[in-house]
Amino acid sequence: MLSSRVVVTGILAILATREACGADLPLKAPTVRPAQAVNWTGFYIGVHAGYSWGRWDGLLTYDPGTGPVQVFDPPNRTIDAAGWLGGGQIGFHYQLGSFVFGPEAEISWTNLKGGNTFSTIGLNNYTWNINNRLDWFGTVRGRTGIAVDRFLIYGTAGVAFGQAKANEVVTGFQGQGFPPTGQVTAVASTSENHIGWTAGGGVEWLLSRSLSIKVEYLYVDLGSASYRFTGTNFTTVPSSPHTTDSFPADLNFQIVRAGANYRF
Repeated sequence: MLSSRVVVTGILAILATREACGADLPLKAPTVRPAQAVNWTGFYIGVHAGYSWGRWDGLLTYDPGTGPVQVFDPPNRTIDAAGWLGGGQIGFHYQLGSFVFGPEAEISWTNLKGGNTFSTIGLNNYTWNINNRLDWFGTVRGRTGIAVDRFLIYGTAGVAFGQAKANEVVTGFQGQGFPPTGQVTAVASTSENHIGWTAGGGVEWLLSRSLSIKVEYLYVDLGSASYRFTGTNFTTVPSSPHTTDSFPADLNFQIVRAGANYRF
């Protein structure tokens, strides 16, 4: 009986000693895992929408079949244009330190359009009413930027291409030099493909691992196209070769737009 009490007393003494020693030891701080670093590397797809404004800048030309005739003074004329746009993009980023780069391709549908009326010089006054519209354009660009945590500040440049349409209505009074007299009208149209270049920049913000939003500016120069009109001749002068009218022009415009990308 005595030995049992001695054993119990010894166990209690040992436990009390360990408790006292433990109270004197410093507490170990909990382990804190470092936050995962933001990484922009990967494929992405997205959508965008914005506003554009620009102009067609070219030479109005009339050719009755024997060569160009100077009927406008000056012959160089412009058509201002503006309109909304929207589309999608696909690309890839690779991050090396804070340096981020990669290709991006896009396509946009637009209602960038404008029109103007031009009057000829001389005895026979005619007015050319021309309305142009850019139906769509695309770009293939490189993007290069600096990542600051979740923000990417970048520049971009590459090739641009697109398709535009133009409609022409010519009206005037036939005076001296034309067999009949009276009001005449010609209607014609054309469709042109453009190719040129683009450059700009923007800021992109990574909302989560998969989703980002961006604001972007682009300047687009689609180069020149001939805009040679084809259609009906003068209604009262069927033999008049009015289908040789042309407005060879450069098309350039600016874009401000916002977009969103989903990353894989």
